Amino acid sequence: MTPQTNFSKSFFTFACALLTANVANCGETLTAYFYNDSVNGFQLSDAYETHNMGLRYEKGNYYAQLDLGIVSPDMWVYKNQYREANRSFGEVVTLELGQSVARDSPTSYYCNVKSVGEFGIDKMQDFAHKLLFLQPVNEINDLVRMPDETWFGVGARFNREVTTPVLGETIFAADAYVGSDRTSIQVSLSDSMLRNAVTYGYSVGLEAVAYDEIVTAAPIEAELRHVIPFASFGVEFDLFGYGIFVREILSLPTIASDDDIFAVLNAGISLKF
Repeated sequence: MTPQTNFSKSFFTFACALLTANVANCGETLTAYFYNDSVNGFQLSDAYETHNMGLRYEKGNYYAQLDLGIVSPDMWVYKNQYREANRSFGEVVTLELGQSVARDSPTSYYCNVKSVGEFGIDKMQDFAHKLLFLQPVNEINDLVRMPDETWFGVGARFNREVTTPVLGETIFAADAYVGSDRTSIQVSLSDSMLRNAVTYGYSVGLEAVAYDEIVTAAPIEAELRHVIPFASFGVEFDLFGYGIFVREILSLPTIASDDDIFAVLNAGISLKF
């Protein structure tokens, strides 16, 4: 194990302990969530597998978010272990601190530190594969594991109500991010409506990516898709005092070699203190 991996593990262990301590002492909203393309409702798996899960703690106008993620080659084609990988495999841990979107301020800012290394997230993936009677993938993924790396970045978000000819009153949002890992800008239009205690929402948008070190990471060095259209729809409701949300996100993949529709299920539960 490299010194960089040891540093990353120590850093994120400390960050997780700090986040837990803050929640215990003075909390406002704690959200647990996941993103998964294998259980997206359309296909068993599509462009490539991406699994993210994490915790987001919000207090006042600020938040802290800890995200555990896996990016891996196409897992739908199991014909043999010598298949050609379409991207590198990596375990990614991200700690993000920033301002929550507020009605009285259309602009908010955030920063994050992101690290790739061996964190044991792949063992969780293999455990899930065993439960679902799927083929183990760790040994194959290790052949194309991306090198350990740590990146830093900052971003800004902008939200404002606008009126459009087709959609009427809607929310225009923009997210610009510049980091050593990635530079991108995303714009979208979204809206929501409340019906019978259930909030229905949608979002459509476009993302432009200048570079992304995770997508193009060695040893595969996949070709990056620079323009990615996306759309999402979902519901939110309260259940036994908890806030529940379920969303489906459709887009093109981040790798240019695959033009299949990429579907991801995003779901989570929130508790207000």
